[in-house]
Formats: sequence, structure tokens, C-alpha cells
Amino acid sequence: MAQIKLGELLIKANVLQESQLKAALAEQSKWGGKLGEILVRMSLVSEDILVRALSKQLNIPAVNLDAVQVLPPHVRSKIPAQTARDFAVLPLQLRDDGKTLVVAVADPLNVRHLDELRAITKCRIVPNVAGRTSIARAYARLYEENAELAEADTNFKVMDAHGRTVIKNMRDGSSEQSSAPPRPSGGGAPAPAPAPARPSAAGVPSVRPAASGNPSELLKTVEEVQRKEVAALKAMVELLIEKGVFSREEYLAKVKR
Repeated sequence: MAQIKLGELLIKANVLQESQLKAALAEQSKWGGKLGEILVRMSLVSEDILVRALSKQLNIPAVNLDAVQVLPPHVRSKIPAQTARDFAVLPLQLRDDGKTLVVAVADPLNVRHLDELRAITKCRIVPNVAGRTSIARAYARLYEENAELAEADTNFKVMDAHGRTVIKNMRDGSSEQSSAPPRPSGGGAPAPAPAPARPSAAGVPSVRPAASGNPSELLKTVEEVQRKEVAALKAMVELLIEKGVFSREEYLAKVKR
């Protein structure tokens, strides 16, 4: 039986219209990338709906990582932290006397990643599909001590288009603007409150997150910054293509490497 296409599956489920699918396919043709991730990025479907559709399309179990509260150390240690983060993968369970490892993955069709996981873990890999942001939340909660990001990540920074730090510390939610002017020395009136963020030259506004230590809220802030930076990058690439610096085919060939 032939595998039904993801777009057709979502249309049959009445969660996507044909015009929306055409818009997403045009975006994919122009910039490349996974159709499912493009649909989520364009806010045409939710990540939860995408996961359920992929599960049905690929006949792979879906896993609700928000319900996973404990990750045994011997399971967690099967995949190094950096690999788990880079591959958007999370080990879930060891079976068959440690010979089989069940993992949550955002891209279960990435054969190269699955092959590397087999080589690293020395296990047969059984993939379950989960959303990329769901895996990121679970990673922060389960892979790191105290349900937060690791000590190695406490100096993690998100920069805006001016090179200014938007988020300095993912653990306590502190933020800074690296280009902020120094306070005047001596007495006098207190310094005025900073002006609202202005759009940068690339059209991307500086984002000042709320001072919250909630990892999910910080993750949303990071995603918003990334969406704005991607939009600016696309506009820049489109301009370079129009100016004849390179062709769209050359660009797509480069990003597919």
C-alpha cells in the first residue's frame, strides 16, 4: 500500500485547506526544508497535529513527552547530551536486555541520524515521533539536573541582529543589552527608562524577554527571536538572488548539503 502524502493526509483530516498546502509547498520549493516544519512555522497546523499526522502517515507510534516524568540514568547515558540536542532526539526505554533502545525523534525519516545513533548506542533503534519543541522541553526537564538547563548552558546567549544579547542566562531568565550606555557616575537624577526596542537594519526588532525562570516561557522567547531572524535572512537571500549574486538553484543546492 502506497504511503499517503502528509499534505493529503492533513487535508483529508480537515485540518488543512488546499490553498494553505499550496502556500506551504511554494515556501518549501523556494527555501527547502521539511513540509511539516514549514506548516508549523507558518502557523497552519499545530505541532501536536503534525505529530499525529506523521504517526499515521509513517505508521510510527507518537509519544507524549510531557507525560514522561523520569528518565533512568542508564537510559539517558546511552545518548550523549550534545548528540541528543543536535539530533532532536531523546532516549526513552531500553528493551531486550539492553539491545534495543526506544527513542523520541522529531525526524524519524533521517536515516543518517538513526545510523549514527545505532553506532553510538550499539543498540537497535526503535523511533517514536514527537514534536521538535516537545523534545526540547523534555530535554531541559529530563536531561538536565533540577529540571533546568545544564551548567554548561548557563551562559547561553541569544543575540539580535545588532549583535546585542537578548537572553544571557537561560537558568534565571536574566537579559541584557550589550550595547547599553554606561550609567553616569556621581549623584543626580536616576537614569531614564530605556526606550522601546527599535527595528534593526535587517528589520528584526530587539526582543526583551520577561524576567521569568520558566524554561517553557524562555523557549517561546527563543523561538520568536529565531522566527524573526529567519524572516530577515530570507529577505536578504531573496534580495541577493534578485541582484544576481547567485541563483535560487545554487542556494538550494548549498543548503541541501
